[in-house]
Amino acid sequence: MSNTYWDPARYGLFGNERLRPAIDLIGRLPKAANGFSPRHIVDLGCGPGSVTAVLADAYCTQDANSPRIVGIDSSEQMLETARKRDEAIEWQQGDIATWQPDEPVDLLFSNAALHWVPDHSNLFPRLLEHVRPGGMIAIQVPNNFLAPSHQLIGEAGIEWRKEVDEAMHTARIMRPGDYFDVLSPSCDEIDLWQTQYCHVLTGPDAVYNWTSSTILRPVLAALPDDEARARFTTKYKERLNQVYPIRDDGRTLFPFNRLFMVACKRSN
Repeated sequence: MSNTYWDPARYGLFGNERLRPAIDLIGRLPKAANGFSPRHIVDLGCGPGSVTAVLADAYCTQDANSPRIVGIDSSEQMLETARKRDEAIEWQQGDIATWQPDEPVDLLFSNAALHWVPDHSNLFPRLLEHVRPGGMIAIQVPNNFLAPSHQLIGEAGIEWRKEVDEAMHTARIMRPGDYFDVLSPSCDEIDLWQTQYCHVLTGPDAVYNWTSSTILRPVLAALPDDEARARFTTKYKERLNQVYPIRDDGRTLFPFNRLFMVACKRSN
């Protein structure tokens, strides 16, 4: 993931909307009642730690058998926020692209982070090498790249096409079938699904506020100067507000697609 500045406060403006897919993903995982009691859980791209805390609630007990839970993120700003959330969780700074655990992992979890890491056809097999046989991998990535919220970035940035294209290229995912092909050599019980959430946002420029905290960050950083960023932002907001109009009640509906995958690593 990028080591550039991440703003936990701005990212957290949509805390409930960003948390819900993670809750849905955790809800699909087996629990102790089904015979799955992971001893080592890792949350890759933990951000401010809100999702890691939900993982802890799902698998921690009141006795000494609670698992070791580790949150990994490249952003020190995000980790500063996470450390204030739960001191029982191990918070570590690291780059997902090169990350290696100090012991095999029983549950490797990642919510809305791996799309920032390139070359998933090689990344996923490498990550699976760190999962214990019989362990699980659970991942959610945004899949809204063909939606107007993302396509309009290229339209607004046509004057700086090269810079914008290169910046947008930093966040990519594969097709669902490609993930099945990558997981199937070493995994069973592969579960892939897509969900479209219809987020109800409030206030002016609501969709811009959403994208500016995530996908727009590398784009704005790639533009040559403040004047270019101002011109781009004006065009982009104008088109967004046409496609995602604010309603009479002050709310904006924002459909958003996400791709989920859960798989169990074979024991032999």
